[in-house]
Amino acid sequence: MKNTSFPSWYSWLFIFIFFGILITPLKSLNFNPHEINSDFYNRDKLINLATDTRVLIGDRVFPKVLVGEEGWLFYTGEKNMDDYQNIIPFSDEELAHIQINLDALSEEYEEKGITLLVVVPPSKPSIYPEYIPKEIPVFGSETRLDQLVAYLDENGNTSIMDFRPLLIDAKKERDVYYKTDTHWNEYGSYIAYKEIITELAKTYPAIQPHLFSDYKIIKHDIPLDLAKNIGATIFDEPKTTLQYQAESYTDFREIKTGGKKIMFSSIPNPDLPTA
Repeated sequence: MKNTSFPSWYSWLFIFIFFGILITPLKSLNFNPHEINSDFYNRDKLINLATDTRVLIGDRVFPKVLVGEEGWLFYTGEKNMDDYQNIIPFSDEELAHIQINLDALSEEYEEKGITLLVVVPPSKPSIYPEYIPKEIPVFGSETRLDQLVAYLDENGNTSIMDFRPLLIDAKKERDVYYKTDTHWNEYGSYIAYKEIITELAKTYPAIQPHLFSDYKIIKHDIPLDLAKNIGATIFDEPKTTLQYQAESYTDFREIKTGGKKIMFSSIPNPDLPTA
């Protein structure tokens, strides 16, 4: 059998190609290795690929994000899961402190003719517990919000608007929170808005909530926060906002100060709150 020999430059060509492949990811660093964390070649695409692969093979735990059932994502930072599991209840001292501060604030505002409404947007797990993995247990039946609402009703002069029953009922018709975001969606925010305006109407009868049909749903093709935070691209969910379809009764005025533009809104109707 005849031996085949390669020219010596073949070896150098192989070495050149090999090292070329190695240093290609560094081409966007502008020769500054300290920027490798942010400017690594195709960094975002590599993160997207790694995250999507992990989700597809069933990985559920990511930094500050939990992948729940049917692709629902939940924020786990700031003791959010501890709150869901009812393992960090308020102490009596904490409840009393909150009540004293809220009552003092309410009294101060009342003297100025201002109506104080205390609104607590519910956490996403409290509205959609069915999508939390069953491996995460709930201890006890009373949440911190349950504690606070009950304590203020019994001891304070200030009450809290608790939207949980309304949102749980409304989700039977359509989703009230985003699947891949921490926040409620346009319908959930409308449910809260309607309840707030209805409460204000007791003091300001001229205020009445608009119908949901008065708004047009606008979709925005931008990634939502939880999916974006972990670098996932396999979740297809648009951000939505509501656009009022009737004539606006609000005046807008823009001023410039300190090199910045500030937009002010006011309502000229004397029978309504001015802002």
